[in-house]
Amino acid sequence: MLAKRFLITVWLCLLAAVALPAQRQEDPAAQAGDTHAVSGAAQDAHAAGEHAAKGTMEMSTSDIFKTLFGHSVPYPIALMDEDGHAGPLTIYNVQPWQWVCLGLMLIVFLPVVSSFKKGQVGWFTRVMRGFCLWVRDEMVYSVMGKEEGRKFAPLFLFMFFFIVFQNVIGMIPSAGHHFPMAVYTATGTPFVTGAMAMVVLALMLGLGIKHNGAFGFFKGLVPHGLPVALVPIMFLIELVSLFVKPFALTIRLFANMLAGHLVIASAIGLVFLFTKMLGGGAASYLTAVPCVGMAIFIYTIEAFVTLLQAYIFTFLAVNFIHQSMHQHH
Repeated sequence: MLAKRFLITVWLCLLAAVALPAQRQEDPAAQAGDTHAVSGAAQDAHAAGEHAAKGTMEMSTSDIFKTLFGHSVPYPIALMDEDGHAGPLTIYNVQPWQWVCLGLMLIVFLPVVSSFKKGQVGWFTRVMRGFCLWVRDEMVYSVMGKEEGRKFAPLFLFMFFFIVFQNVIGMIPSAGHHFPMAVYTATGTPFVTGAMAMVVLALMLGLGIKHNGAFGFFKGLVPHGLPVALVPIMFLIELVSLFVKPFALTIRLFANMLAGHLVIASAIGLVFLFTKMLGGGAASYLTAVPCVGMAIFIYTIEAFVTLLQAYIFTFLAVNFIHQSMHQHH
């Protein structure tokens, strides 16, 4: 508990610190109301050597919140073109943290795999084995059954823990504006969650057609016993719903992870907003108490959401794939 409180305190202090440096001066187009203000703020915040030295009292209200929100927007860090624009091979700050997740998963789960050949294992390995058994038994086997679920258990184990590791890493406090000191939640962007949802959609279509045949799969989308006049309408509705499912997976995970970080950033931003409104007087310190308290409360909830959203995404993926394979159910 002491370690958790210390981590929360450090995280909030670091978040407060990143609001002091300001962005570089905006161009006239941005001041005129550019629709990409938040994205531009992220690029400004991460452009090396282009920060203007502004204090809190010199920043406008929009500067304060755009600086904080800008850290939740992906930005390129390598393999840009000569003009600094992103290309097809550009690496964003999202991808290295995904590689870190994969490395951590290897470190954590290789001992779990080898533990089955050993007589004695450590407590941490036993805990992770328990997590694996829980995902397998309560999420995969409970829907697909033991015989069929055994083939899909490795896939859904990887999916669940990959999401969990990305979510948890996003809870680590950032120590700067640039990678690698600025930690980013990979699942806080629709590009990552959308890619995982596309994998689910491909499995839904591929396995559904494999088990039922192409004609049988699309025929099974329409419930049996419908009047002939309703068949075209229901087929269209069911076809659309087939693609809505992965879309829902994309938005649910992305929106929940991003929203939590934005609410915390908003609470921290209120500290600087009230400081500016009160002229930096002693009363501004009193307004920081409820703002920081709100940020701690949201941070605690966000810690729970990291596991909850991984569970929801994986469990729905299991159900969607199983339903595509066994439409009569």
